[in-house]
Amino acid sequence: MRFEDIIPYLGDFGKFQKIQLFLLCLPIWVTGMHALAMTFLAASQEYRCFVPGWDDYSNKTGSLNYSLIFPTGEDGQYDRCNIYAVNVTRGVWYTIPDNTTATEQCNQWVYDTSQYKTSVFSQFNMVCSRKFMNNLAQSMYMAGMLVGAVVFGDLSDRFGRKRLMFISQIIQVMSGIGLAFAPEYITFTILRFMLGAAHSGVFLPAFVIGMEFVTPKGRTMAGICPHIAFAIGYCTLALSAYLIPYWNWVAFVIAVPDLLFLIYYWDKIIPGSARWHLQNGHKEKSKDIIKRAAKVNNKQIPAKVLDELEPDVKHNAHVLAMMRYPRMRVRGFIIFYNWFTVSLVYYGLSLSTSKLPGGNDYLNLSLSGIVEFPGFLFCILLMDRLGRRPCLCMSMIFCGVACIGAGVIPILSPGGGLDWLVITLSMIGKAFTGSAFVLVYNYSAEAFPTVIRNGVVGVSSMFARVGGILAPLVNLMGDYTHSSVPQIIFGIIPLIAGGLALLLPETNNVPMPENLEQGEQFGLPGFYDVKRMSMSLKEAEGDSQTSDENSDLSDQGPRKRGSRIFFITNV
Repeated sequence: MRFEDIIPYLGDFGKFQKIQLFLLCLPIWVTGMHALAMTFLAASQEYRCFVPGWDDYSNKTGSLNYSLIFPTGEDGQYDRCNIYAVNVTRGVWYTIPDNTTATEQCNQWVYDTSQYKTSVFSQFNMVCSRKFMNNLAQSMYMAGMLVGAVVFGDLSDRFGRKRLMFISQIIQVMSGIGLAFAPEYITFTILRFMLGAAHSGVFLPAFVIGMEFVTPKGRTMAGICPHIAFAIGYCTLALSAYLIPYWNWVAFVIAVPDLLFLIYYWDKIIPGSARWHLQNGHKEKSKDIIKRAAKVNNKQIPAKVLDELEPDVKHNAHVLAMMRYPRMRVRGFIIFYNWFTVSLVYYGLSLSTSKLPGGNDYLNLSLSGIVEFPGFLFCILLMDRLGRRPCLCMSMIFCGVACIGAGVIPILSPGGGLDWLVITLSMIGKAFTGSAFVLVYNYSAEAFPTVIRNGVVGVSSMFARVGGILAPLVNLMGDYTHSSVPQIIFGIIPLIAGGLALLLPETNNVPMPENLEQGEQFGLPGFYDVKRMSMSLKEAEGDSQTSDENSDLSDQGPRKRGSRIFFITNV
């Protein structure tokens, strides 16, 4: 008996599954705060060049004459990176007579601390030629997620999901608290990288363990719950930053909750992955977890059912094997591009909320999290009715149109009278990219054969991490070109992804392929012929292995034939 075959005995979505999923979503809530923490840790502040003799003199006479000290750019704004060569003594400025147009680069700046008392932005002088440092630190977080997904994914298969999640939580809490005391930029960036790696080490095992005992009927809702927790993290982060205007205290506050979740190592709180224990020869441990789940759900599992529980057959096909099959190869490239797109746009829009018009960073980030809930509702209501493909296509296209609109409006109406429409369109784009994240994950798990499914999801996740790494750098383009450029890029790329999604086969209510031949025929009428042929071969093999010794069906329990399970009656 396979592990999946025992799940129906526990009920669709009982008390045990709900408690476990809720508890496992709490650490994911913390990762949501860390992922977008740079919005407030490195919040932008108004600044100008430090004027020696003026800013370091207390008894100033009059006010600073900007026109005689700061050069003016083509846009009429005072230069914040260069200063005229002036001599200011005891609070009174004097222009050097023969060099009134000579300028020199600033090496110190004065920052506005009315909203943010402290910020990494001002502490590490992320301005002028150093303004890339903010986006680079966030890209390093995403690079950490990529490395963490590869490293912790492999280690969790070797040493256990819960054990690696616990280690990742320790890394996350230590890096988060250490970040609050980072003395300079390099240390700060290294700790952000470690937080990104821990992000993957917490999120992925928690997601896998939380979904382990959920039947297919409940997987849509259960799969959305971690994304809901992640979005709630946005709102909590915004509230923390609103109440605490000091970046290091914000970093400390969002790291501390992880200390509470270290109790998850205790088996009475989170028992761990029953499937992993079964696959790694710890059958009794796996059975204990299953019995506990049944007890909490007030269900009874016959002892014979548990005794027949066997590890899943391990398949050795490499993900690159799909490259030999033209249809699967094209399907894979489309899925990889969709993963890249959804991560690029998702994090790009989330991290650019502070640049939206209106100037309320706290409200904009909170809205960015709240608007994901309608996107989740879109998935819940339609993905099982309309299908995965049309919902993914609509999500990408609606996201693209909204983002392009948000980028074009400031160009057509530079006066700022339509700021409300820019914010609305940006939030619509964010809502649909949130739904696209859920849809592309579900589709990837359904459209590829069993022998390469985990590999495809793993490679897809790597493409997503590349998109996340590039997202802050696309936002940086707005500082060097036009503020609308990132939004337009975030609009064009999903439009292409949405169009490509139309070439994918539908997976809703369709049996999942098991081998590479079925995967190649998936979406064609011949798929069902190949599927039936594979089933017939398995049944024939099972019949050859079962003889008169298995003819007695009086126990009325589940019977095992070859690799298939046949339930005579429900127990």
